[in-house]
Amino acid sequence: MRKTQMVTDRELEIMKILWARGRASVREVQEDLNRTAGPVAYSTVQTLLNIMEDKKGLVRHVVEGRTFVYIPKKSSERTIGELTRRFVDRVFDGALDRVMVALLGSRSPTADELDRLRAMIDEAQRQSTLRAEDCLEPCAVEDY
Repeated sequence: MRKTQMVTDRELEIMKILWARGRASVREVQEDLNRTAGPVAYSTVQTLLNIMEDKKGLVRHVVEGRTFVYIPKKSSERTIGELTRRFVDRVFDGALDRVMVALLGSRSPTADELDRLRAMIDEAQRQSTLRAEDCLEPCAVEDY
């Protein structure tokens, strides 16, 4: 099984289009990119999609008539989760507290964002406690 590799900004824009549409031809991706991110050549989009399929395993294609239609291989949640884990491991050596310090230092969160973060931390702590309690059950030890 191939690991999800880091994606370029343009590849991520393409993935977002495919996740939103579910599937798209090269022309449809190009049109969406031209509307949202500025002009990009058809051949550039085609090359990027080929790389995203052949080398990175992010998309697959089906042939409909003479048109290649590209489909994301994984959901946005799964792909973003994998990319985030790799980023945290590579940049922060897996230290979540360092990630949060960097994020909170990059801009001031709103009161609503802080409330949601507190709720997420509380839920993560509750889940962690439940998992720890499951591991504390006594184990049978056989006499020798």
